[in-house]
Amino acid sequence: MQAQHLIISIFVVTLSGALKLQFAYGFLGNHVPIAEFAAAALIAYAAYAFDRGVENKEDDKRGSGFKKALLLTAFIAMVGTFVLYPNPALVIPFLVAYLYAKGIGGYRLKGGSGTKNCIVALTWSLGILIFLGAVTLPIVLVCLFFFCKSFVNTVIYDVRDVDKDRMAGILTIPTILTRTQVTALLLGLSLVAHVVVFGAYFTGIIAGLDVLLISSVHSAFYIVAYCNRFEMFRNALVDGEWILYTGYTILRDCIL
Repeated sequence: MQAQHLIISIFVVTLSGALKLQFAYGFLGNHVPIAEFAAAALIAYAAYAFDRGVENKEDDKRGSGFKKALLLTAFIAMVGTFVLYPNPALVIPFLVAYLYAKGIGGYRLKGGSGTKNCIVALTWSLGILIFLGAVTLPIVLVCLFFFCKSFVNTVIYDVRDVDKDRMAGILTIPTILTRTQVTALLLGLSLVAHVVVFGAYFTGIIAGLDVLLISSVHSAFYIVAYCNRFEMFRNALVDGEWILYTGYTILRDCIL
């Protein structure tokens, strides 16, 4: 990955991280406080930049200066997070990010056979839960929805690297299952996640039916496309899905 592509990817992940929290609040019928929105963006940036700064084997063109810049800005973002939202519980996502990328004593959370996918998805959903600040049925359902969405998206990126992972002997879900099985697994998980929140909507505990409908169709589309080796627009359609949904909501609000 070229440095400029990485910068774009970091921007997309950072903005999407904040927008996930915005939509989580929206599904619950509330508006996200601006300080929490900014803190969520900084968490997303810090975690991604730290991971890219520590591990750069996939791109030898990324020099040590660029790696140091990623690590320095990740640290600044971490400090900025606690300035904006001084909640000690936010130590957990940063600790998980460290164990995922760097590890302690040779132990890392970036395991195979779906472990890393669960860790990434859990980090996203746990961060949202910390910001929402309560454990109620609607909040748990929203967090589970984002867990499933994040899990699916991480597996989508493993599909891209399946040939390299097989050659390196790395166990990921796409190296263990066939393409058809991976597609069926992700479609099934996405379907269950959306059916649950649809049920929550019709019982009156979650809002945002139009976004949920778009998400269900959009998710099914990119799961089928990328599990079958379609390669274009991955960042925009997968990592950037919440940016696209934000564009829709802005357009909807302008028209209505």
